[in-house]
Amino acid sequence: MKKWISLVLVLCLVTAAVAASKDKEVSKASTQQKEAAKNADLPLEKKVDIGSDANIVMVFIPAGEFDMGSPLEELKRDKDEAQHHIKHTKPFYIGKFEVTQMQYRVIMNDNPSKFGGDNLPVENVNWYEAARFIKKLNDKTGLKFRLPTEAQWEYACRAGTTTAFNTGTTIDSDFANYDATAPYADGIIGKELKRTNKVGSYPPNAFGLHDMHGNVWEWCSDIYDDDYYKVTPAFDPQGPQDDEGGDRVIRGGAWNEKAHKCRSADRNNRGPKTNQPIIGFRLVMDID
Repeated sequence: MKKWISLVLVLCLVTAAVAASKDKEVSKASTQQKEAAKNADLPLEKKVDIGSDANIVMVFIPAGEFDMGSPLEELKRDKDEAQHHIKHTKPFYIGKFEVTQMQYRVIMNDNPSKFGGDNLPVENVNWYEAARFIKKLNDKTGLKFRLPTEAQWEYACRAGTTTAFNTGTTIDSDFANYDATAPYADGIIGKELKRTNKVGSYPPNAFGLHDMHGNVWEWCSDIYDDDYYKVTPAFDPQGPQDDEGGDRVIRGGAWNEKAHKCRSADRNNRGPKTNQPIIGFRLVMDID
């Protein structure tokens, strides 16, 4: 009995230490974000009016560095997640939420989504359709929106964390929309909605971004290459440039995926003409 009690105490202490470390990482990332925005004399959040009483909220992400990919001991990691150090030399803005059906309809006068709702993420949009939306949005606003690079996406998702999720070593259905019927690591069994949920329904990460885990996969600008992490530039990587017809990267997992596919480091890919009700996108805006 005493040995069992001692083991429980050790596990509790380890769990508390991990939680304290994660809280410290989160606090540091949030502080750096606010200080960088203040020093650059830029708003932490920028609201862009796109007409018809709709707007897009963009969040300032500071320049910085991080370890991209997953460590060897991470549960259910894939072979294309080799960990490597990346530096972002410039700040950028990224969407606080995934692009919604209302926003897409205002710009494109269309809504291809399977699950209808103004504040649900637009889905069933292929990579080229996302690019056309961005072209029209740029023409209308005079700004420089685009899809995030894969490195920008993971940096923004992690928000200073080094764990499998920006919530810590595991996640549950109170923090993201995914198939939570099977737990990840020491997580708990949760709900499965079997559809998208309204953007912003779950707590944000340390940078103030919602739904970086689950809801819908998000297109990135990069062409997918499972060996790219072995040769990627250390500064501002843009992804492979030699196969314009190749698959594109999607990140973040979706409402139908198990937790391990929603990890910060998980990589997935689809052909650029793929339309599925599990794929949407999030915007990045360049800072001159």
